[in-house]
Amino acid sequence: MLILLFAFACDVPEDSGEPAGDSGHAGVDCGEATTYDIEVTAMVKSGGRAPAEGIEVVLDDRGWTYSELGSGLTGADGKVTFTAVGVTSLPNCWGTVLDYWLVATDPADASRTVEDDMNTELFNAIDGGTLATDTSDRPLEL
Repeated sequence: MLILLFAFACDVPEDSGEPAGDSGHAGVDCGEATTYDIEVTAMVKSGGRAPAEGIEVVLDDRGWTYSELGSGLTGADGKVTFTAVGVTSLPNCWGTVLDYWLVATDPADASRTVEDDMNTELFNAIDGGTLATDTSDRPLEL
């Protein structure tokens, strides 16, 4: 008899009444998802602060689509500019559900990789209406 009561006590109904919001995360109401195309400019430098040419830079979405949204190769000056297509904005969920990273990797040596969080920069580009962000004043250091 005790086992029967335990089974009923642990039975969780499919609809627990928790609001899922647009994010699909239980208990989180993020608001409506909107996507934007954002121009991303970055700089990559090597150990001696010299510009790093031929480095692949990618905007990685690790929270919503789990995909690369854009990429490019650095030029002789260590800079790269590319368009990140489909950057998602969710009101109330920046930094919780959304998670964007700029990743620079040396194609000749994949162990030479550096990452930088891009949530603030992308939020500001959307919120400010510029749809562009430039982090070249804060170079990625390989």
